[in-house]
Amino acid sequence: MDVVCLADPLPAGADATRLLGGKAAGLVTMTQELGLPVPPAFTVTTEVCRRFLAEGWPAGLDDAVRAALGRLEAATGRTFGGGERPLLVSVRSGAPVSMPGMMDTLLNVGMTPTVREALARESGDPRFAADTWLRFVRGYAAIVLGLPEDEVNHAAMHDDTPAGLLAAAGRVCALADRFGGIPADPFAQVTEAIRAVFRSWECDRARVFREREGIDGTLGTAATVQAMVFGNLDERSGTGVAFTRDPSTGARGAFGDYLARAQGEDVVAGTHAVSGLEALRSQLPAVYDELLRHLDRLERHYRDMCDVEFTVMGGALYILQVRVGRRSPLAAVRIAVDMAEDPTFPLTRREAVERVGAETLQALAKLGGVDPAAAPIGRGLAVSPGVGAGVLCCDAGRAASLAAQGVSVVLARPETSPADVHGMVAAAGLVTTTGGVVSHAAVVARGWAIPAVCSLQDAVVEEDALVVGGRRIAEGEWVTVDGTRGLLFAGDCRADGAADIPEVRLLRQWAAELAEAGPGDGAAAAPAGARPVSRFDVLRALGLKGLAAAERVAAVLDADAGAVEAELRAAAEAGLVRETPRGFAMLPAGRDAVLEALAAERAAIDPAAIDAAFAAFDALDREFKALVSGWQQAAPAEADAAWAAALSGLEQLHARLGPVVAQAAGLVPRLAPFAGRFEQALAAVRAGDRSMLASPLKESYHTVWFELHEELIALSGRRREE
Repeated sequence: MDVVCLADPLPAGADATRLLGGKAAGLVTMTQELGLPVPPAFTVTTEVCRRFLAEGWPAGLDDAVRAALGRLEAATGRTFGGGERPLLVSVRSGAPVSMPGMMDTLLNVGMTPTVREALARESGDPRFAADTWLRFVRGYAAIVLGLPEDEVNHAAMHDDTPAGLLAAAGRVCALADRFGGIPADPFAQVTEAIRAVFRSWECDRARVFREREGIDGTLGTAATVQAMVFGNLDERSGTGVAFTRDPSTGARGAFGDYLARAQGEDVVAGTHAVSGLEALRSQLPAVYDELLRHLDRLERHYRDMCDVEFTVMGGALYILQVRVGRRSPLAAVRIAVDMAEDPTFPLTRREAVERVGAETLQALAKLGGVDPAAAPIGRGLAVSPGVGAGVLCCDAGRAASLAAQGVSVVLARPETSPADVHGMVAAAGLVTTTGGVVSHAAVVARGWAIPAVCSLQDAVVEEDALVVGGRRIAEGEWVTVDGTRGLLFAGDCRADGAADIPEVRLLRQWAAELAEAGPGDGAAAAPAGARPVSRFDVLRALGLKGLAAAERVAAVLDADAGAVEAELRAAAEAGLVRETPRGFAMLPAGRDAVLEALAAERAAIDPAAIDAAFAAFDALDREFKALVSGWQQAAPAEADAAWAAALSGLEQLHARLGPVVAQAAGLVPRLAPFAGRFEQALAAVRAGDRSMLASPLKESYHTVWFELHEELIALSGRRREE
């Protein structure tokens, strides 16, 4: 399946995101499940991308693309490449994992001088047609032909009149002619744009991003071809990006940017002065209300904060993209807690706890403040909270080099682009003089918890200095970025002490309660007919947990939950345990009974054999602790590399652990479920759940390891103090 029309049902068992990429999978959901206003589209799949990168343009793909374009014509009532109502398309990248701005997208494909004239007649606005023509040739020259952006931008300068726009387009075309030219055939434009999208999967900025985010480099990207809607058409048109909640603070309510009479690239590039969504509310209140309804529906469907791109054309609203939105660590916690506390929202407390990973909480713990006596030298938009300080640097390459030497750097740019990623990754703080809350700088900073301020007022970035309010700060001088309040300070003005965040305390409280109530951590109670268990089995497992529901005890024993609960209730009647609102707890008499049973069990085991099992485990124990500590103590900039190293080390350790667990279970059969518990935890870690390596509140690998260690200590007659 090379080309998929997004209005058609997918084959049974198809993974939409992996086949079509996240962007097109979202379009399928909005089109087929939610019935939202989405322009018709088709997707050239990730499978084709992988073949193209390995072998070149596949045979038969031209015919498939032509057929799909024909379906777009039928759906829109327009003609691609000509006619009185011409059809233009966008060609957008979209990987299975979100990589915002890292790959290429080309708008207004299918433009020719003849099409431009037809658009002018249809719209009655020669300026709109000339503007769209210039946008196309400019994008094609930079993205498909690879011309230097500064040369293209210089050639494209204009006075915003129809004549000026056409003259600028002519200069860009002349420049493009030196590098192969812009095809006069609209179909060739589409296929060349698809090729460019596929090639962008291997560009430097995408590679850097994938390495930083731990994304599989073999996934490839899809190329989605979608009928254009024009936010630059007239005064009742525009484009925007909306979050269903504030991605910086987590506050409820739509939050984003809107730019009247513009196309999407104008908003996300950070090169234009943008307005908030209130501008749309003032300009087109009915459209604003419709957008809010769609945002609420999308958030409830995805059960998470969503990032939505939209265009308004002639007063009609179109939704162009939806994805689960990137957010700051502070917003991640607040959103999860708020959703779980809302009885009308489809998110449980357990899901909220599982959604917030250890790295998020670690990032929050490091959020400091600014010395109250410090006076800011500049103000802008607070787009990514936190406080960061370092030497000022105005070039991404220099920032990356300094950071590699261990220097703390604050990167200042007029705006950022994907080409700045290598410098942004290393920065302790980020400042831009343009762009809004959904600009490239803001999105990337929030995703990596980099304190950031955008649209710094009265500021200019020079080659080697930042000038703020007439004050010149040279590269190498220290500055402090307060991304929580949108402030910039001269010098290192950080104050000690992390913020006390009530939502974090509540989330941790939920986590503790849920861990005690169990199972809910990836382990499921065994079905009826599972291995029988004794009173001792149940009490020993409960003793290792301390406090747990019957279901959790059954899950770790690989036993029937009903049988386990019956044993626990019988033990309660005998005064060995007590039942609490959060589960069963051991009583002193129960602990004494377990110690007595352990002594009897130990007496029946060959001491040399159990000592050998303990020694084999103890040798691995030292390695495992070093592995976990190395990952937990890694610097934030090294988190992904440390995780990769930890995962690799865990795989090797797990292979050597198997025979040890089998050896122990051969001596003490009730230890047999440990093998399955280790496998379950490792499967969750492999699937990307980092909390399942060492979270003490889950059936993580470390939890299972700790409990087996306790068993072997007791069975070999040792004490933990030893």
